[in-house]
Amino acid sequence: MTIALVFLALPLVVFRRPLLAKWYAFEIAADVFAWAIAPQLKIDAHFALILFFTLKLAAFALVLANAQDVQWSANRAAVLAALLYALMVPAMLQAPIDGDEPYYLLASESLVKDHDLDLANQYRDLAHSATGRTDLGPQAGDPLGPHGERPSRHEPFLPILLIPGYLVAGLPGAVAVIAIFGMLLVRSTVKLMEEEGIEEATIRAVFPFFAFAPPVLFYAARIWPEVPGAWFFVEALRGVRKERPKHWLPAILGLVLLKLRFLLVGVPLAAMTFRRKRVVLLVLALAAVPAAIVFSISGSVTNVHHWRELLPYAPQKYLFGLFGLLVDGAAGLLFQAPFYLLGLASLFRWRRMPEAFRLGMIASALYIVYLLPRDEWHGGWSPPLRYIVFVMPVLALGAAALWRRVPTGVVAVIAAWTIGLVAHGVAYPWRLFHIANGETPAGEWLSEATHLDYSRFFPSFIRMNEAAWIAVAVVAVLLVLRKRWDVAAPLATIAIAAVALAAARPPSHVQFEDAHVEHRGGELYPPEYTVARFAYRGGWLLREQDALVVNARKGEWTMQVRAPQGAALSVANQLYRLPATGENYVPLPVNVPANGPVEIRVIAGGVILDRMDRDGR
Repeated sequence: MTIALVFLALPLVVFRRPLLAKWYAFEIAADVFAWAIAPQLKIDAHFALILFFTLKLAAFALVLANAQDVQWSANRAAVLAALLYALMVPAMLQAPIDGDEPYYLLASESLVKDHDLDLANQYRDLAHSATGRTDLGPQAGDPLGPHGERPSRHEPFLPILLIPGYLVAGLPGAVAVIAIFGMLLVRSTVKLMEEEGIEEATIRAVFPFFAFAPPVLFYAARIWPEVPGAWFFVEALRGVRKERPKHWLPAILGLVLLKLRFLLVGVPLAAMTFRRKRVVLLVLALAAVPAAIVFSISGSVTNVHHWRELLPYAPQKYLFGLFGLLVDGAAGLLFQAPFYLLGLASLFRWRRMPEAFRLGMIASALYIVYLLPRDEWHGGWSPPLRYIVFVMPVLALGAAALWRRVPTGVVAVIAAWTIGLVAHGVAYPWRLFHIANGETPAGEWLSEATHLDYSRFFPSFIRMNEAAWIAVAVVAVLLVLRKRWDVAAPLATIAIAAVALAAARPPSHVQFEDAHVEHRGGELYPPEYTVARFAYRGGWLLREQDALVVNARKGEWTMQVRAPQGAALSVANQLYRLPATGENYVPLPVNVPANGPVEIRVIAGGVILDRMDRDGR
C-alpha cells in the first residue's frame, strides 16, 4: 500500500493538471494489465512486484524528461528523491545491515548510552543492540586502548550525524538520516547543473539516472559515509565556483571528518582556491582537525592506514584497477552503473566541459589514483562502486554536458540495463554484498538456472578472463570514437546472441566454486565472509561422498587439488588416488571421456578443489 501511495504522489510533485490526468489514466491501465498477466508469470512474486514498480518508475522518468506540462526545480527534484528514498529504507532493511554498517550504528549507540566511543559494552550486550546482529566483534585493525577499550576504527563524525535518527526510530531512523543526505545530494547536484549552464530539459533527462539508479539509490539507504560525503563534495564545488570560503570550507571539513582518506580530495580542491595566506592556514586546518580527532581515539594520526599506502605500487596494479573500475562485471561502471561512462567520455571533451566538472575531476584524481592499485577497489563487503560514490555527481554533470550528443539507442541500452539493476537490488538487497569471486549477479543467475557457464562471458579483473580484455577494447573504442555510438545498440544485440550461442559449448576452464557447477554437498572454501577473501586460493571443500557435476569438454584435463590427508576421487567413474598434499595445491591429470556433465565424487578422505583446465586448449 505504501509503495502505491508514493507512486501516486510522485506525479503530483512535478506534473501540471492536463498531464496529471493522462498519467493517472496510464497508471490505471498499467495496474489492470499487471493484474491480468500476473497469474501467467512464472517468476518470484516479490521480484515481479518490484519489477512492475521499477518499470512504472522508468515510465515516469521518460515522461518527466520529454513532457511540456512539467513544474521543475531543484527543490521538486529533492522531494521526488525523498519520496523514493523513503521506500528504499524498508527495502534495504529486508536483510540485516552488513559490512561496516553495524559498527557505525554501534558507535552511535555508545555515544547515546555510554557517552563515549568505547564499544566494549556494546559487544557484551548485542542482544539489545538496534543493529540486529549478535555475531559482531571488533574488526581487524580496530585499536585497543590501554584499559581494554575497543573503539571502532571508523571516524566518529558519521555516528554523530546518525544520533537524531537513532533516538527517534533506532535502526530505521539511522538509515533515514542517510536518506535525508541523499535528498540533499540530489538537490545540490541539480543546483550544480543549473549553475553550470545545463538546460532544464537535459537535467530532467539525466536526473533519474543519477537519483533513481545505482549506486546513489542503494547508498542513500545504507549506513556508509559515501552519500553524505558526496553531498559535502558537491557543496564544496559549488562554494569554490562562487568563491565563497564560508561555503566551501565547512563543506570540505565535513567531507574530511567523514573519512580521513577524503583528505586526498579536500586538500587538492582547497589548494586550487588559494588567494591569501589566511586561506592557506585554513587549508592546513582541514588536515589537522580530523587527524587530531582520529589520534585522540585510536592513538594514530592515520588511524588504520599508514603513510606507506601512498607509495607507488607495481604499474600493472594501477592498470588492472582502472580497467576493473571501468568494466569488471561485479564492480565496474559498465555493468553496475553504465550511465556514468558518459561522464568519463566527457573527459575527451575536456575544454568544452563545465568548470565544476573539470574542478571536481582534478580534485578527485589523487584519490582515484590512490584507490586503483588497492585490492579493495571492488568494494569488499558493500554494494559495488562504494569508493567512488562521492564523484558520481561530477560524472553526472559531465554526462549532462554531453547528453545531446548521445544517440537514442545508447540511452535505451543504458536505461534497460539500469532497470534490471534497480529491480534486482531492491528486491534482493543482500545480493548487493557480492563476494569477490570473479562472477557477477547476472552471470550467476543464468549459470545456476541452466548449469551452463555464463559467468565466463562477463569481464572480471578479480579473476582474470578473456572477456575482461574484450570489454576493455570495446569500451575504449566507444569512449574515443564518440561519433560512432549509434552502433552501440546493434552491437549489444549481437553480443547477447553470440553469448547465448557460445554458452551451450562446454568451457575449457572450470572454477569449482562457480554457480554453473552443481554442488552435491560440500561448502565454499574459504568461507564467504573471510576477510579479504579475494587474496586466498580456494574453491569447494568436499568430504567423503560429496560430489560435483560440471559441464566439460572431452579430453585431457588438469585439476588443481589440495588433499591435506590424502584422498580418492572418482572423475567420470574413473578412480584417482591422491597422496597427502599438506597445505599445497597439486596438479591432478584426469580424463573426460565425452562432452557433457561429468561427476566428480570423493570416495575417501577430503579435498579442496580449486579449478580444472583442459590441456592444449
